[in-house]
Amino acid sequence: MRSRLREIDAANRHDVAAITGLHLELLGHGPMARLGELFEVDGRPAGFVAHTSRSITFHREAIRRHWAYVAWLIALSVVRDPRLVARLLKAARLMFSRRAELDLGRDPLGEVLAIGVLPEYRTPEFLHRTGLRIGEELIVHVMSYFRSVGVDRLRMIVEAHNKPALLFYHRLGGRGFEPYEHAGEPMIHVWFDLREPADRPAEVETRLPGATSR
Repeated sequence: MRSRLREIDAANRHDVAAITGLHLELLGHGPMARLGELFEVDGRPAGFVAHTSRSITFHREAIRRHWAYVAWLIALSVVRDPRLVARLLKAARLMFSRRAELDLGRDPLGEVLAIGVLPEYRTPEFLHRTGLRIGEELIVHVMSYFRSVGVDRLRMIVEAHNKPALLFYHRLGGRGFEPYEHAGEPMIHVWFDLREPADRPAEVETRLPGATSR
């Protein structure tokens, strides 16, 4: 069994299709569907993570530069599959709500924008056979990257009902769980202090949901 985590090539249609497919299956699509690093097992997409070190300004700049693309996605979803509209509008609403975050400080501030692992790679059988906890690998990778570029804080915004994800982040060292006020619906802010080494707990991956952020 071979596994690797790699950046996608935005000019490669296969890479773009793979990462977009994971977004669609695990998150229900969204304006950031082309973003992320791809985790592969035996050459097949198994999961992904998208992150930024510009958490405060990322969404505002994305809206300013790509508002037409967001509008096009919504219109395309209406034509292709009306069932996706509610999820896409929810993602867009969250992006627009982030413009009120000036009270959180300044960049650089790390954020996991989206993360997901396909169900077949989260089963007890897969974990027993391979020892590979993909969700944990993705988060630890992001933490290591941020440390390497001098970012000492990381956050996630998680739906309040997503208890497995909140437990997962707690076991990885997440602290400061607090209500997130800008989304217009129950969300939780999870903070990580990257000046401390990340824990690597056992028996976590089987409880990791397909989408732990958003």
